[in-house]
Amino acid sequence: MKQIDIIKTYSQKRCLIVDDNPDVRTSLKRILVDFGCNDVDTAGHGDEAIELSERHHYDIVLADYNLGNGKNGQQLLEELRYQSLLKNTSIYIMITAESAVQHVIHALQFQPDDYLHKPIQKESLRPRLDAILLKNEALIEVKEALDQRQLNSAVKACRKLLEKDSKHHNDVNKMLGELLCQQGLFEQALKIYSHAPTNKVALWKQLGQAKSYIGLEKYDQAKQLLLQIIEDNQYCVDAYDLLAQVYEANKKYGQAQEALATAIKISPISAPRQREMGRVCLHTGDNNVAAHAYRAAVKYSKNSCQEMPEDYTNLAHALSITLPKASDPQAMISEAFDTLRQLEKKYGKQLIAKVRRLLIEADLHRFTGKQQQAEQADEAALQAFENIKFSVVDNTSAQLSINCAKALMERGRYDEGERLLQELAQRNNNPRLAINIDKLLREPITKEGIAYAAKLNKQGINFHKKNQFDKAVASFQQVLDELPNHIGLNLNLIQSSISKSNDVPLNSKELSLIGSSFQRIGEIPEGSPYKQRYDYLIKRYQKLAQSKA
Repeated sequence: MKQIDIIKTYSQKRCLIVDDNPDVRTSLKRILVDFGCNDVDTAGHGDEAIELSERHHYDIVLADYNLGNGKNGQQLLEELRYQSLLKNTSIYIMITAESAVQHVIHALQFQPDDYLHKPIQKESLRPRLDAILLKNEALIEVKEALDQRQLNSAVKACRKLLEKDSKHHNDVNKMLGELLCQQGLFEQALKIYSHAPTNKVALWKQLGQAKSYIGLEKYDQAKQLLLQIIEDNQYCVDAYDLLAQVYEANKKYGQAQEALATAIKISPISAPRQREMGRVCLHTGDNNVAAHAYRAAVKYSKNSCQEMPEDYTNLAHALSITLPKASDPQAMISEAFDTLRQLEKKYGKQLIAKVRRLLIEADLHRFTGKQQQAEQADEAALQAFENIKFSVVDNTSAQLSINCAKALMERGRYDEGERLLQELAQRNNNPRLAINIDKLLREPITKEGIAYAAKLNKQGINFHKKNQFDKAVASFQQVLDELPNHIGLNLNLIQSSISKSNDVPLNSKELSLIGSSFQRIGEIPEGSPYKQRYDYLIKRYQKLAQSKA
């Protein structure tokens, strides 16, 4: 592109400068006007920038990272993309005086088009901005397809560019790989990442390969590659995040926690990462660290589109289960109630959040010995649940709905919990989410969940057929850690335990295990394929329990 064409390109762009310093805004505006820009608006803070973006489409946004009180430049970028106020065809440049590694890494993670350090000079900005504009123009067909949410068209545009544009092959291959991963086409993505031409082994290619391996459930290959990436790039937080996924897929929650802890040391101000850390810590039983992580998630998500009601319920729940071993339980109780008050103030109209809040309040009252208030909170939660129209699931995060259903089931309200989960399953088409939902249901309802349950059930059945009842019981117990409410699996555990009693009398712990399984199963309706087997086994159990008494 000739110089006169670049000037013409600038003249066609509407620009927005966001900085809390008026002198900086004036200086940057003068520079952009000198480049040929005719329409340049300025904003002193994030909310003003969003208001302007609601009225105008901006082709170029230059935003400072530190915008004083309220949203920072990173949160502004997230918000603009979340609300679709910033198109893929637009350019977003982050400007900052920050030099701390954690701020730089956090800013780069949401992929602004460039990242510049203050002070900004006209002579240094021009070549950087020229290069970004030229690349943006070269990729415009792909980006326009993305703005129209036509992923297949974006993929076709990428392949078309690869046939004729060698200068931007790396950028196009990177976009194409990401698009294929979004569509679950991991084999195709792996080919792109494995064969994309570069002069050296690029980090984006290695990370793309690792994501593809994870998508294909080739966890050993993913782990080996990620460990190599970390050895070569100790500050690559994406590699630690992916490694945590690999460890969790292999049920190595302690190692997943360690990987996330390292990522948080490098880049602690990511609310989603802190949220993930809290969730994994609950698996490991590290409730104190879980509370700390959720506390950070609440802190770093404020003023951003990352803020969610479950940040507050997760924190309050983590505090409540930490209480029995707390050195200062009263302080934790106060913090938990304060967190729930903030939740009610911000999200009081979200009914599923309300049910979850009341159930946590009941737990807190129960811990402090206020049984009447605990029962009142439980009753209020159930009353609120009965008034829910399940269309609210559409406007509630899946994880909050799952957490609420689990809390209901833990109180023995399996029917209510299942109604919420079944509604969630019907309104989502994410295979991974389907399995997570089916893990909690008494009867899987998706093909993914049915196949998963059958796979886990197989080993225990084989042990039972060989009359190895101890091993069968142990196997079914392990599976029930994954699918605690599954009727068939609970009946299998009960049957193996009762079969074992033909040779060795059951002790009180084993009888209690059978009783817990019956409690999770609940009532079996007439006409159910499980009814005859259930009736037979419960009679056997009652007979065993009476003889023990």
